[in-house]
Parts: sequence; C-alpha cells; structure tokens
Amino acid sequence: MYFGKVFISGGSVLCFSTLCLLASTQFLFITLIAALFHEAGHLLAIKLLGGKITELRIESTGAAIIYDGRRMSYKAELLTALAGPAFSFILAYIAARIGRSGGEFWFTLSGVSLVLCLFNLLPALTLDGGRMLYMALAHFFTEDTAEKICFLISCLVSLVLTLSGLWLLMRTGWNFTLLISGIWLFLGTAIVKRRVWV
Repeated sequence: MYFGKVFISGGSVLCFSTLCLLASTQFLFITLIAALFHEAGHLLAIKLLGGKITELRIESTGAAIIYDGRRMSYKAELLTALAGPAFSFILAYIAARIGRSGGEFWFTLSGVSLVLCLFNLLPALTLDGGRMLYMALAHFFTEDTAEKICFLISCLVSLVLTLSGLWLLMRTGWNFTLLISGIWLFLGTAIVKRRVWV
C-alpha cells in the first residue's frame, strides 16, 4: 500500500500485529520512538549530504529509505548509513541521563536505542553496518566484488546469530529473540541478494 512516498507491505503489518500480541503497549511505543529517531538520523544525513529521498519502504525485513544518491560520494553514503546508529547512540545516552533522575521509561528507551544502534552496526546486507561495509569495499574494489564480499559476510553473520540463538534457546528453554534475529537477517540477506540478481 502506498501513502504518498511511503510504502507499507502486508508482511510488515503482519509482523507489527504479531509484536502487538507479544509485547506491551509501552514497549511498542518505546521501540517506535527509538526507530523513528534512528531513521531521522538517516533522513537528515541524506538531506545534508546532497541526496534526494524518493521513497520510504516499511517491509517485513525492516524500514528502508530509497534515495537518489547520484551526487553523493562513497564517503557521503557511508556517513548516511552511519547517521542512524549515531542518532540511536545519542538517544540512548540522553535517555540514560534523564533516567538517572528516575523513570523506568527512560532507561528502557535507552536500552532499546542502544540495542538498535549495536544491532544495526552488524555487517549484514539489510543493516546499516552492511551498507557501510559495502561503501568502504566499493571505494577500493569494483561494485561487483563489494557485493559478493558483503553477501558472504552477511550470510556468516546470520549463521552465527542463528546458531547462537539456538544455543541460547536450548540453555534457557524460552529465550528465542536471538534465534529469530538470525533467521530474519538470513531471510533479509536472501531477499536483498535476489533483488540485486533480478
């Protein structure tokens, strides 16, 4: 479904509905704030570094800002990818400082923002870390070589997370968050790679 420049897929609606069943309203609200602040970092960087935003896609693999970066250098695109995690880290720091005065809300927001920052720095294709890795490699090698290296590293990261999640699930008997994250990253990697091939 399109709402102007915003596209929302059926898969993302299904994922959000599942989250509504599994998580509290407050936690979902906190996660939404953290995600919006993260994306605001990307949007600001794109505007400042000469890119033109053409579409915002919200899919089951996550949110993606589609932009025309023909006037942007590899360094500018790398900074654009870094801006999201940087904004998440800033929000985590500010929320932690406010939380010291009291308030579970702020500490939870700080924790969610920090996790969002660190998770997005992983070198997987669907994440900011994968985008940064691609930009760094494309600066020194051909784009085709950069894509192949990023795909292999993304598969490796997904496998490590999935196996770690499986081990954690067997140890605790209930914590399956890391396992789902690994599978989600692997599926996202496959979808991104398929789009590149098509």
